[in-house]
Amino acid sequence: MKKILILLLLIAACFNLSSEAQSKKTSVKYDTIIVKHVEKTTAKPAKKSIVKPFAKIEIVIPTPEFINQPYYYDKDDNRLIKLESTTALFITKKKTLGLKGARQFFSMDNPSSKARFTTKNNITFYIKTTGDVIDLTSYIKLYKFIPAEQKREVTITSREGLLNSNEEEKGKLISFNVKPVSKDNYMIQFADAMEAGEYGFVWVKNMEQKEFNVFAFGIDWKNID
Repeated sequence: MKKILILLLLIAACFNLSSEAQSKKTSVKYDTIIVKHVEKTTAKPAKKSIVKPFAKIEIVIPTPEFINQPYYYDKDDNRLIKLESTTALFITKKKTLGLKGARQFFSMDNPSSKARFTTKNNITFYIKTTGDVIDLTSYIKLYKFIPAEQKREVTITSREGLLNSNEEEKGKLISFNVKPVSKDNYMIQFADAMEAGEYGFVWVKNMEQKEFNVFAFGIDWKNID
């Protein structure tokens, strides 16, 4: 009888152990970790700042107020300066009743001009015409005048006579270049630097006249340009 009871207890114990193991087996839990998928993005390089150069300022040259009058161009202040408006007499002078020849010259009052500038390279003048000028250099001439007896003179023509004359010609004709810059407006420039002295633009369209319009000016010395 005792052996049967012990056997029953062993069977009961085995059954309990099997139940606990089964319950432990079914109670196993698994942890689930959810990871959010993040797409990788390639960083764009920073844009380089573009430094724009300073805009070039266009200088607008003033237009002459009056026609057929040369104006001196002041580059420093970008302005046009009027010249001295005067007249010159066209004089024919015979030397010793023509035996020593004759001389034709322009003569202006006063030995110097009130309009004065400083000698330097690239002196420029501007002139506005009526629009009917084909060759400006055939209508207007620039002369260098020489002070003489409280006047300014320049020799136009000189003719020798039977006797020699030691009188030298006064002044000279100055050549210049003309460049159109806009309708009826021209720029007057010189190939060489102008010397100090007295000058005058003379309208010589009609050489039969005795009196001519002159736009005069003076150039003074300057040590350094």
